[in-house]
Amino acid sequence: MPEYEIILVEPKTPGNIGAIARLMMNFDIEQLSIYKPPEINDEALARAMHAKKLLSDLKEIESLHDKLKTLDLVVGTTGITSDKEKEFLRKAETPKEFAENTSDYPGNIGLLFGREDKGLSNQELSYCDKLINIPTSEEYPIMNLSHAVAVILYEIYNESSDCEIELELREADGSERERLVSLFSTILDQIEYPAHKKRKTEIMFRKLLGRATTRRSEYHRLMGVFSWIKRRLDD
Repeated sequence: MPEYEIILVEPKTPGNIGAIARLMMNFDIEQLSIYKPPEINDEALARAMHAKKLLSDLKEIESLHDKLKTLDLVVGTTGITSDKEKEFLRKAETPKEFAENTSDYPGNIGLLFGREDKGLSNQELSYCDKLINIPTSEEYPIMNLSHAVAVILYEIYNESSDCEIELELREADGSERERLVSLFSTILDQIEYPAHKKRKTEIMFRKLLGRATTRRSEYHRLMGVFSWIKRRLDD
């Protein structure tokens, strides 16, 4: 799981900074740095709500280039992209693609957001290892700064949550289902289930597990219940 840092470049609106601090708290991002910040005023504090500590702890950047050299991966955001083969400067991933592609990145990642009016300059984009573009309407493609941050942090958080519960959501494999069916069969024997019905009942149970695409967490819960029943029958 990478460590993320939000880096704002010359933001104009203190309220946006407060809103971004709140979003960072929503999505478990703790590091905020700003290159040439405006004064953090009452509007910023009000919009930060319970994330005011992020504003008090934010780091002011003196040299953007020097700051970016301390990061393992620099990711810029842009509202303008290009599919032309030679225009590497504007090739970008969607937020979802970025989150998926970097979910197991081992280092620290800086997410670089540009000015509300002009975004990041070509020089600043050239410092970036990757670019993110949020697909929007061609009639009005540029998003509000804090809204763009929200979309990207949501995808990162969603992907990290998927990774954390991947084992839980993974389907039980064939050997696990076989152990469950075997335990079910043993219990049928112990309760003296009619022999002429047992085979069809086992088949029914096996097909039921298959139709349900049993998750690994569900498999372990069922194994626990059946094991408890067997122990009570053994007593």
